[in-house]
Amino acid sequence: MKKILAVATLGTLALSSCSIFGTRSAAVSGQLKGFSPNQNLGLAVVGYNNGQYTANGSEPQVIDKFLTGGYTLALPRNVPYGTYRVVVFRDANNNGRFDTGDVVLSRDNGKLLVYASRDNQFFQGTKYGWNIYNGTSDIQTEILNNYDLQAVAGG
Repeated sequence: MKKILAVATLGTLALSSCSIFGTRSAAVSGQLKGFSPNQNLGLAVVGYNNGQYTANGSEPQVIDKFLTGGYTLALPRNVPYGTYRVVVFRDANNNGRFDTGDVVLSRDNGKLLVYASRDNQFFQGTKYGWNIYNGTSDIQTEILNNYDLQAVAGG
């Protein structure tokens, strides 16, 4: 009886942890170019659909005020599957989040972060989990790097 109880407990634990093990974790990295220090800047993963940013991404990471030139950002697993961008923004209300009223200071780099629940879900060649898609068949699925961000004029 004790063995059956132990097996049942382990089975329940394994099933309840599927969400933890089901989606591999990922990080994206790149260079920051042209941003002036001390502007109350943040870095955020934000939804991007039909040419519009949506403020439903994850909590942002505050960029070092001295802007060392590069970043690495852990990508969330608690967001809906879809397309996203990493943006540098000015935190207008100083709440540590990208939201209405915050200005995006980074240019469109032509790349999307794609969070897919299955292979080829949004674009041919994307894999389950996080991908970088740049409109070609050159899709990054394992190491998500070279997601460089350039300041818009006056950024």
